[in-house]
Amino acid sequence: MYQLKSIILSFLLLCIFIHAIAQKQTFPDNVGDIPFDSLQDDPGFVVCNPKQVFQYYNTASYYKDHKKEIVKYLLDNFSTQNDFQDQNGFLTIRFIINCNGNTGRFRLLEMDSNYQPIHFKEALSQHLLKLVKQLSGWQPAVYKDKVYDSYQYITFHIRNGKIISISP
Repeated sequence: MYQLKSIILSFLLLCIFIHAIAQKQTFPDNVGDIPFDSLQDDPGFVVCNPKQVFQYYNTASYYKDHKKEIVKYLLDNFSTQNDFQDQNGFLTIRFIINCNGNTGRFRLLEMDSNYQPIHFKEALSQHLLKLVKQLSGWQPAVYKDKVYDSYQYITFHIRNGKIISISP
């Protein structure tokens, strides 16, 4: 009887282990990773080390050092439209800065003022995306004198179709 219980327990543990391995394969290596998507990403944009893309908070941030210039550029070039007056919420654009200072793999996350998923009008979201894509001069992440790829994000707080704040 003891041997039978041991065999059953071993079998159950093996099943749990196999299931855990199978589940891991369906998730990205790191939460927040932006995998390449041939339907929306430029195939010419390449990350230098796909297994080690730093989050924006892991190294000194270029955005933090140059926030005033970036915000000024975005506000100076944003064109509100009467059609945007009913647009309210948060639009976040996430992307990767590779080790050469190039940007790619842009993703949008849109929420209303109660942090519920929404979709802004296409003209508004595409206008903001275009402005962020046009930003140039990004510096790659540097840690211990080595250059890395890194994630960055810019969040626009929109009220009545106008930008009221930009973060981080």
